[in-house]
Formats: sequence, C-alpha cells, structure tokens
Amino acid sequence: MAAELKFVIRAGGVGTRLWPYSRQSRPKQFHAMAGERTMLQEAVERILPIADMEDIFVSTGAAQADLVRQQLPQLPASQLIVEPALRNTGPAVALECALLGARWPDCTIASLGSDHYIGKPEEFCELIQAASGACEQHAEYLYVIGVKPVRPETGYGYIRKGTVLCHSAGQPVFEATEFTEKPDTATATRYADSGEYLWNTNMFVWRAQTVMDLFAEYEPDIHERALRIGAVGDDPERLTQILADEYPQMKGIAVDNAILEPAPHVAALEGDLNWGDIGSWAALTDVLAADGEGNLLKGNVVTVDSGNVTVYGGDQKKVVALVGVDDLVVVDTPDALLVCRKQDAQRVREVIDRLQQDGQDRFV
Repeated sequence: MAAELKFVIRAGGVGTRLWPYSRQSRPKQFHAMAGERTMLQEAVERILPIADMEDIFVSTGAAQADLVRQQLPQLPASQLIVEPALRNTGPAVALECALLGARWPDCTIASLGSDHYIGKPEEFCELIQAASGACEQHAEYLYVIGVKPVRPETGYGYIRKGTVLCHSAGQPVFEATEFTEKPDTATATRYADSGEYLWNTNMFVWRAQTVMDLFAEYEPDIHERALRIGAVGDDPERLTQILADEYPQMKGIAVDNAILEPAPHVAALEGDLNWGDIGSWAALTDVLAADGEGNLLKGNVVTVDSGNVTVYGGDQKKVVALVGVDDLVVVDTPDALLVCRKQDAQRVREVIDRLQQDGQDRFV
C-alpha cells in the first residue's frame, strides 16, 4: 500500500533582501509579489489538483500565525504548525516530520516553500507525484526538486546530477552527487553551461521516518527535542507548552547543512517550471515580464530615458519618476525608500543589520 502523502508549506522566512516591502511583521510570502494573490495563497492553490485540503499543513512563526489564518481561512487550526522561535529550516523540517510522523508513521511529506514563483504549476505537481512514486521505490532517499539553470546565478544553490537512480511517472530521477551554495560568477557560469547541474529549489519529498533517522545521526539534539514534541499527541495546550520549552533550544541550522549535504542517499528530479525564488529585487525579472527597455514597474511609475530598472511604489497620490538612470532598484513604501544598483540587490540585508545596530527596529 502506498504511503500517505502529506504537504507542508513552509512560511516562516523573513525575506530580508526584499526590504522595505518585506518586513518582519509581514514577510514576502504574505505579499502579492508576482500576481493578484499572495505567494502563500498561490503556494496552496498550486497543489490543490493533487492534494486534499485535509492533507495540507502550513508551518510558520508565531508572529505570522495570524497572517496565515487571515490569508488561508480554509486551513483547519490543527493543520497550522506554529514555531515559537525562528530557528531556520533544519528545526522546522524536524518539527514537521516529528508531528506528522507521529500521526502517520509511514507518511511521505512534500516539504515546500511558500515564497517561490512557479509559472508552470501543472509540471510542478507532476514532479511532486513523480518524487512521491520514487520514494515508494527507494524510501531511504531524500528527493529534491531541481530546475535547469537559465543563466549563471550566484544567489542560488546548485545540485550536480549523477546517474539515473530510477524512473517514476515517466520522469528520470538522478542521484545527487554534489551540492554547492551560491557559487562565484565563474563557477556559476561553468555550472550553467555544463548541463550537469540544477538549481536547488529547496522543495523536497521524503519519508518522515527517513528524515528523523538522519537527524538522529547528524543532529541528535534536534532529533531528541523534536521527538519529545511529536510524542505529545493531539492536546493543543500541551503541544504549545512543549514547543515553547523545546523548540527555541534547537540549534539554528539550514536543512541543507543539517541533513541534506551529509546524507548518503539524495536524489534530484529535473523540471522546466519557470521557477524563481524571488530572493532579491533583481530576481523579479526572472518571473515577471519587463518592458522593451528592460524595466519592471509596479505602481504609479514614470521613466524617462531609463533602462533595466525595477521599481515598486507609487499610487494615485504619489508618482515615482526616474530620469536618465539604468540598472537601478527603487522601492518606495510609506515609511522607507530603497535605492540601489541592481548588482547590489543581494546586499539589502546589510541595511537591516545597520538599522538594528542604530536602534531603528521599527523599520525592520
């Protein structure tokens, strides 16, 4: 009998590189960055063709729990996993696997991001189903959804494809032989030209028990604390208490560093998804169409003799105008204005650091 497939949408990130639009009080996944609906709403909607609502869970931080409830009123309260502290994706994945694994011991989990753009949702769903099928064949593997690079990109992680492990639903499933995070320009160019590497979307499919076994081996403290949380059962008050006791004590670590990189068995599927993680303002041109001058404009914006600019801001009471400039990012909000060169878009998080050092947390 096939293992039950559960879906967890991870919505706990802050998105500092999209400041000042993305804030701690309302991170990017709760904004409509690339459409009419928020990125979180789109993340749920794109999997509904293959997932019943009762099988979809959302994991988020305590500060954003009310936003999730507002944006996803159809999500049952028992399917909202609230992290009392943000400890990165490693503890978040351990928590979801402990909680769901305790209820469905043999379940497979599709652990998916909430802040990605996917222009081809049908192909994405097909890859998730193919990965789930591969997991039935080889339960000891972790499965990563990858996409073929369309350019050298230094802001993404890369996966090197090895030999074909198996085929599932007509899709080849490759052994993953190497992970590289954010390479330099020369390395990224070599990777993109080689055809041997995929962008790592940080979308995963795996057996909950397999993940917990890996945490037991490589991060035993996280494993033990997650097990104690999972053992609580269905009592909401007890769960809230043990989460508050155990979860903030977990080491903050990315799931890639915690289990993915040291794991002996990792596989990757390759998709043509028109994907972008919208990790910085410069990356918006990956997923949204620019005009003939390469300008990406949202709001009441006027450009004169300007090219390759990304502008978010302006309304009926205010216009944003650019004259004779190129390769800029301009983001205008009621209480903050960002102007930077596109090549420096990854450095926006340094503004957050400076604001916090100066005691101006109200703008963060």
